[in-house]
Amino acid sequence: MRVLVRRPSESAQTGRIVEDYAELTETGERGHDWAPVHRWAVALDDGRLVFADTDDLTPDPGAGEMNG
Repeated sequence: MRVLVRRPSESAQTGRIVEDYAELTETGERGHDWAPVHRWAVALDDGRLVFADTDDLTPDPGAGEMNG
């Protein structure tokens, strides 16, 4: 699914969800305070891989049905 990633530390970026780490985020252990586990791995269109929470994502408004 194509998404728009909006995080406070960066400008909005578009990309595609490549992995769902729900199993890791639903436990009481979410990693260290300085490196928490985020649910989604997203391959951004600029080539970077980022990890984001559900609240950081919205469907990509520029994606048509054929791209989703």
